[in-house]
Amino acid sequence: MQPIQEQVKRTRSYVEEVFRQIELKPDVVDIIILNKNGNPVKTTMEQQSAIEFAGLYEVLKEKVQLGLQKIDPENELLMLRVRTKANEVLITPDEKITVMVVQNAQDRIQL
Repeated sequence: MQPIQEQVKRTRSYVEEVFRQIELKPDVVDIIILNKNGNPVKTTMEQQSAIEFAGLYEVLKEKVQLGLQKIDPENELLMLRVRTKANEVLITPDEKITVMVVQNAQDRIQL
């Protein structure tokens, strides 16, 4: 078993790398990374706004999971995408962290 200090460093570096990769994407407005307890650990938002956003996400996630279980109890939530005219929110939960990205909603397909 690894010492706790090494596990913390690896988790922090994982969060930093994920954050860095998302920052490089075009049209990203805000990023929030939540730990497994649902607390913001890194964000581009004000801390209070990130905490409020995280709380709203938890409610939304629970409702989506309940709906998914009714459709297919064996299925699990991998990504949630909510789009408005102006913005799009992408949420990807995993075992270590949940990544929430707000980006400008722009159609890039040109016919």
